[in-house]
Amino acid sequence: MKVTTSDLLYQIWFIILCGLGGLLLSLMGLPIGWMIGSLIFACLLSLWPPKKSGVNVKKGLNRFWFLIGQYLLGIELGRNVNMSVMTIFQENWITVILVISTSILFSFGTGLFLYRFSRADKLTGLLATSPGGIATMPTIAEEVGANIGVVTAVQAMRVFLVVTIIPVVLFCIVNGSGTEGLTSNPVVESPIQAAGYPLFIWTIPIMLAAFAGAFIGKRIKLPAPWLIGSLLGVIIFESASTTFVDNTLTFFWPHSIVVIGQILIGTSIGSRFRKSMFIGLKRIMIVSTLGTLLLIGAMYFCAYIVSSFTGISLVTSVLAFAPGGVVEMSTAAVSLHADSTFVVAVQTLRIIMVILLLPSFIKFIHKREVAKKANAGTSIVG
Repeated sequence: MKVTTSDLLYQIWFIILCGLGGLLLSLMGLPIGWMIGSLIFACLLSLWPPKKSGVNVKKGLNRFWFLIGQYLLGIELGRNVNMSVMTIFQENWITVILVISTSILFSFGTGLFLYRFSRADKLTGLLATSPGGIATMPTIAEEVGANIGVVTAVQAMRVFLVVTIIPVVLFCIVNGSGTEGLTSNPVVESPIQAAGYPLFIWTIPIMLAAFAGAFIGKRIKLPAPWLIGSLLGVIIFESASTTFVDNTLTFFWPHSIVVIGQILIGTSIGSRFRKSMFIGLKRIMIVSTLGTLLLIGAMYFCAYIVSSFTGISLVTSVLAFAPGGVVEMSTAAVSLHADSTFVVAVQTLRIIMVILLLPSFIKFIHKREVAKKANAGTSIVG
C-alpha cells in the first residue's frame, strides 16, 4: 500500500502521542511501560480519536512501523545471547514440549468454551483462541470460511490482555519478594560504557547482518522473520567475527533504541483496534475474555511448576509459556532482564507447532461440520 507524505506525517504524530503514554508508564517504574503505555494510548486514540489532536490513522499504522520495531528488538536480543540459554533448552526440552502441547490443548478447550457459550461457530472459536499469532490466524480463517472479524477481534484482545497483565504481575511479584535481579544471567553491560568510541565501527555491519537475516527469514517463511531473522543474523555475524576479533564483539546500541522499538510495537498493536470489531460481539468478547483469563492463569500455573522443578527463573518461565506472541513476550523479557533468547526460542517453537498442527486439525473439523450439515439436509429432504 502506497503511503503519502501526509499519511506518513500523521502516523509519526500518532506514534509520538502514543510514546507519551509509554513515557507516563515508564515513569511509574514499570520496565515494559514504554510498550504497554504506547499500546493503551494507541488503543484509546484509535477507538475515540480527539477531534483536534491531528490523529488520522483510520486503518492502523502502516505495517513497516511494526517491522522496524521487530528489527530493532531482534538486534537487541541477538546481542544478549549467551550459551547458557542453549544449555537450559537442551536440558529441559522434554518439559518445554510438554508445556507447549498443554498450552495448545488449553487453547482448544478455550475455543470450545467460546463455541459453547457464544454465537461463534466451532471453527471460528478454535481459530480465535489458538495461540498462533494475530497475523496468522485470520489468514487460516479466510481459507476455511471462518468469521475473520471475530477471529481478529478475539486474537487482538488476547494479545492485549496478555501484554498488559503478565508483565505487570511479574513486576509486582519480583518487587514484592525483594528479589535482586530477575534472572541468573548477567545483564549485558552497555557497550558504550565498556569500550568507548570504536564501538561505532561495528554498528552498521551488525545492522546490515540483521537486515540480511530478516530478508532471508522472510524468504524461507520464518515466523516473525524481522524479529527471528535479525536475531539470527546478529548471532551469526558475532560468531563469525571472533575469527578476526580476539574477544566478544561489542557495538554501540543505546537503550533509547530499544525504547523506540517498544513504542513502535506497542503503537502498532494498539492502532489495530476498531469499534467495528466489537459491534454485535458483546457476548463473544465477554466469553473470550473470560476464557483468555483462564488460559493465562493455567499457563502461569504450568510455568510456576516448570520454574520450581528446572531452576529456570519464574519470570523467564512465565514469559516463555505465556499465550502472547514472540514479539510481545520477547519485548517484555528484554525489559524485565529475563533470558530473552530462551523466551524467543520457546515462543517460536509454540507458533511453529500451532502452524504445523492447527491447519490439519481445523480442516478435519471443517470436513466433519460440512458432512454433518449435508447429512442433516438429506434427513430433512427424506
